[in-house]
Amino acid sequence: MNNQYSLADFIAQILKWKKELLIISAAIITVSIVGSLLLPNYYKAETTFYAASPDLAKPIPIGGDEKDVRIYGDDKDLDRLFTIASSHEVLFYLIDSFKLYEHYDIDRDHPKAKFKVKEEFLENYKTIKTKYGALQLIVEDTDPKMAADIANTARTKIENIAQLVVKSSQKNLIDNYENNLKIKKIQSDTLANRLRRGKASVGLFDTWGQTGMYNKMLSDAESDLEDAKGKISVYKNYPSFRDSVIKYMAVVQGAEGKKVKSLTEMERYAPILSDLKQMESELSRLYDQISLDKERLKQLSASYNAKFTALHIIETAEVPVQKSRPKRSIIVVLSSLIGIMFSFLAVLIIDNIKTADILNKNK
Repeated sequence: MNNQYSLADFIAQILKWKKELLIISAAIITVSIVGSLLLPNYYKAETTFYAASPDLAKPIPIGGDEKDVRIYGDDKDLDRLFTIASSHEVLFYLIDSFKLYEHYDIDRDHPKAKFKVKEEFLENYKTIKTKYGALQLIVEDTDPKMAADIANTARTKIENIAQLVVKSSQKNLIDNYENNLKIKKIQSDTLANRLRRGKASVGLFDTWGQTGMYNKMLSDAESDLEDAKGKISVYKNYPSFRDSVIKYMAVVQGAEGKKVKSLTEMERYAPILSDLKQMESELSRLYDQISLDKERLKQLSASYNAKFTALHIIETAEVPVQKSRPKRSIIVVLSSLIGIMFSFLAVLIIDNIKTADILNKNK
């Protein structure tokens, strides 16, 4: 037996089966055409948007210079939108809103219904990053209007969730500030009561002013006392100035009285004066911090209640007028070529098997 196989043998086998091959090829082409015509038309709707910077939702810092606020977000902000877009919340919001169980003819009572509808939807729903750094959301459906509606609704839902993420963070900050203000208010009230009781215990009404007044009174009394004593020592040597000596002796008595009073008052305040001044300083700092926190809380509350955008829309989804798939000509050509190739291969196998059987019988 000659085991060599040439192109001539191949052509001879094909020609031997040419009638059958023509019939099979015609049948394959016909089936491919009919099959492609039975495929439903899908329409693609697209919406494009950029991530907005979270800075747009932040209040202006207190006491600092105004800084440039970013309008567009960075890659992290875009990644956050991608994550939201493919989240369970967004997908099943769209599935339920557009009744996709019924649209895809999936039985809700089936144990794997949620898995099936999600997989079916993800075949027609995707998000991609464009070369310019934008997010493009693409939806395909047999109903062109539904495709556009799903795309626009998905974009709106993504923005709502992105806003909610920022709003939730703001709400946590507001709650923290409110709790801190309550604590500081209790601290300030407690400290103010302690200060009030401390002042009342020594009859002090103005810690800094009153002690300053008695310090000045003591200083003036000592000055007047020294001055009067000096003049008395001079006038004593002159009998004609007896009236002046009497006058300045009275001044000495008055100055000594002021000195005693000042020292008495200061000795009364001395045990708690340092504590009172420390409490007043601490209370003043606490009041300043409370005022600053109230202003920050006011700005945070204003930002929380104000609307802000989480994305910048570049293009909304329009109702498509041209189908995106299937590409029927490509389907027909590829399926026909593959079918004809397999038919040729089947013919060769069948012919070789028959030839081998004949040779075996002849032996």
